[in-house]
Amino acid sequence: MHSCLILLTLWSYFGDCTQPYFPRQVVFSSDGGLIVAIDEINQRAYQTLNYTSTEQHTSFVMQHFPYAVPDSPQSKYYVQLLLRTPPSLGCQYGTYWKYGEQNFNDFPVHWWVTESSFEIKNYINFHFGMIHSKNTSSIDEDYWYSNETCMLEDKEILPCEEIYFKKNTEIPLRSTVVVRYGMQVIQEITNYKIISIGKPDEKYFDLIPKNWSVVCQDANLGIIYNPEAVTIDSNRSSDIHISLTAPPHRINGNDTVRIRWKVTQCKTCFKWIPEQLYFNSKNFQTTQILTIIRIKNGPLAKMFPIFKGGGFDSISTDDYSIIIT
Repeated sequence: MHSCLILLTLWSYFGDCTQPYFPRQVVFSSDGGLIVAIDEINQRAYQTLNYTSTEQHTSFVMQHFPYAVPDSPQSKYYVQLLLRTPPSLGCQYGTYWKYGEQNFNDFPVHWWVTESSFEIKNYINFHFGMIHSKNTSSIDEDYWYSNETCMLEDKEILPCEEIYFKKNTEIPLRSTVVVRYGMQVIQEITNYKIISIGKPDEKYFDLIPKNWSVVCQDANLGIIYNPEAVTIDSNRSSDIHISLTAPPHRINGNDTVRIRWKVTQCKTCFKWIPEQLYFNSKNFQTTQILTIIRIKNGPLAKMFPIFKGGGFDSISTDDYSIIIT
């Protein structure tokens, strides 16, 4: 791959080689009804998208998230919150810190720096050096294209990335990128409509519910099983090593989560020792052993946890079953 510096000399007749950017503070809409508000200066962003005629997702990410519990991880690190409409679909949030392996991200992937760190950067991130075309055929647009080309499925050769701005402004109009879906290679076009440039209106961030840390599921919280599935013969037992992915929340001065168990299919086929486990913010990474004993033969069964305390109550137990054959 030729460097941008070399291409600056080779392509000096055609254009400048540099990196075009979106405004650092901007609100815009895009294809499919997506609305995005970015405040790179104050490290906060918002977006909303109608997934279906009845389902809407609204996401926020900030360095200093409002209404976080004082002295909690959420008050110290970047937090992303996802609200679903209708409310019956639930909401969830993730904290970008050392125990954030189970996080999610609805914003540009290059903002999620590592599993434990996040930074709100420019909306667009080109993978190649970009050349500003000096072709004056368009009186309304500035055109930038990558210094690398890509071949489509039909053998057409195009710049791998392109972006168009309103003439002599930083207002983006559309961008293109060549992508591969399986064996298919196509050029995707994304159109933009600027709503405002400058600090986004507070109305976007005023939508954050004050009780989000209480009513929404913490995506960082979960259980680690080793193994996740076992085969147990009659009158035999098997050990499951259990720990947590992140420390339980401290609620009213108590940071303990109690885990009990329930079995589907052949409830009288098994017993387990101990009947319940306790984890807190000090021992959550310390492995505890659950011994499952088969009393009699039966069909495939699943054990599901029953949580109480530590912020685990809102977690879907269906995601953490132990399969027994």
